[in-house]
Amino acid sequence: MSKVPVIVLSGFLGSGKTTLLLRMLQEADSFQLTPAVLMNELGKQDVDGHLLQAASPDLPMTKLLDGCICCSKKSDISGAVKQLLLRKPSVILIELTGVANPEEIVDALTEPALLPYVKLHQVITLLDAENVLDYNSIFAADRELVHTLRRQIEVADLLLLNKIDFVSAKKLVTIEKTIRKYNDRSLLLPTTHSHFDLALVFGSLLPQKQVPSQALSFNNKFQIQAVKAVQQPNSAPSPAVSYSRIHTVTLPIEEGFPLTQSIVERYLAKWGSSLLRAKGYLRIGSQSEPSLMQFAGKRINWQSSSFAGSPYLVLIGLDLDADVLIADWKQRLAEYLR
Repeated sequence: MSKVPVIVLSGFLGSGKTTLLLRMLQEADSFQLTPAVLMNELGKQDVDGHLLQAASPDLPMTKLLDGCICCSKKSDISGAVKQLLLRKPSVILIELTGVANPEEIVDALTEPALLPYVKLHQVITLLDAENVLDYNSIFAADRELVHTLRRQIEVADLLLLNKIDFVSAKKLVTIEKTIRKYNDRSLLLPTTHSHFDLALVFGSLLPQKQVPSQALSFNNKFQIQAVKAVQQPNSAPSPAVSYSRIHTVTLPIEEGFPLTQSIVERYLAKWGSSLLRAKGYLRIGSQSEPSLMQFAGKRINWQSSSFAGSPYLVLIGLDLDADVLIADWKQRLAEYLR
């Protein structure tokens, strides 16, 4: 029986993983592949999953929210992958959070419950060229996170140095030398917008004629869902997490509040280097359609969206104090209405 290949997308916050995943989904058909997706997000609110569902409404997808797949969510991997296998994909794409160690996911795929059904095809790690050299100094006090970011480089089969349009040729040489200290064997490709020839990834995969299913004792009426962790009684202690100071905060946003881009951008700028990533769906001014706001590194991007739910904004950063962040946000909104 053929095993379903798994491609793992790794890389720090804002490196371009979701952009790459969208391209892979768009081009999978040209390789006669039918993908399924397992997506992990640190926050309780799902942002990137809505992007994928808007682009591919029939995509089999499972989301693991509110935790990192390599530590607090590791026990959920087997069940999530088996649910996707019931949809008989020819390839499974796993997008990790920015603070996940891909080594842990690779290990999970070789556990007895999954080993007969899946095989690792490739680990792809994306690196943000504009910020990658700063990570060691920014996270110097967080040894777990520094270790994780290094392992993202070390275990990759393919390294994508993304956003090269934001750095000089001289800096690119320095970045490549730094990367090669940790991984001198894997192909390293410079990219913009996560764009490269996907034949390097998909070309060696054959369309799946049949996937094993007789041993899978799961609900055949499975639907796309967000999987929540279940605390098992008397369970063994959780392994050490791959990050320690990264926190997420979801800001409250009332329906119909007349937000402006400047309110949001000034608020994000206040937190400086402690804010690593922010994203969410917001209604700006009197517009009826929401906008997707993405903040990564030093840049903010706004784009129109078909998102139909309530607005929200997720913040990810170092040692974030939820009470302080929410109080400051509410104060800004109150002052705006005066």
